[in-house]
Amino acid sequence: MKRYILLAAATLAAGCSSTPEKPPVFSESLITHISDQGNRFFTYKAQLSADQEGGMGGGRRGGRGGGPGGGMGGGPGGGAGGKGGGTMAKMRDNTQEAAMERMEELLAETDYCPNGWFIIEKTFDRGSAEIRGECRAASG
Repeated sequence: MKRYILLAAATLAAGCSSTPEKPPVFSESLITHISDQGNRFFTYKAQLSADQEGGMGGGRRGGRGGGPGGGMGGGPGGGAGGKGGGTMAKMRDNTQEAAMERMEELLAETDYCPNGWFIIEKTFDRGSAEIRGECRAASG
C-alpha cells in the first residue's frame, strides 16, 4: 500500500512540476499628437515579451528620413502578415522591418497623415521598437 501511495505522490509531483509555455505577448500602440500650431506628430511603439525575444540583436539607430525612399512614407502598408501572428513572428526575426511595415499599415488604416510623413527618430532594441514621426503639411 505504501508503494502505491509513494508512486502516486511521485507521479503527481512530476506532473505538476512542468509549467505550460506562455503564449507570446505582442503589444503595439500608435500615439498621435497635434500641436498648437497644427503640426501632426505620431509615435509608434511595439513590444514583444521578453520571454519570446530569443537572442535577437539590437541597438539604437536614429536619424531623419528613414532608409530608401527618403522617408516620404504615406504609401500603402507593407503587408506585415496581417494583424497579430505574422507581425509577432516578424518582430522576432527582424524588429526594424516588422515595426516599419506595421507602422505604415496603421498610418494608412487611420489616414492620420494623408499627405505623407517622415521619420524623426527610430529606436530598436531586443524585441522592442519606437518610431517617432511627423506628418507632412498639406501643400497648398
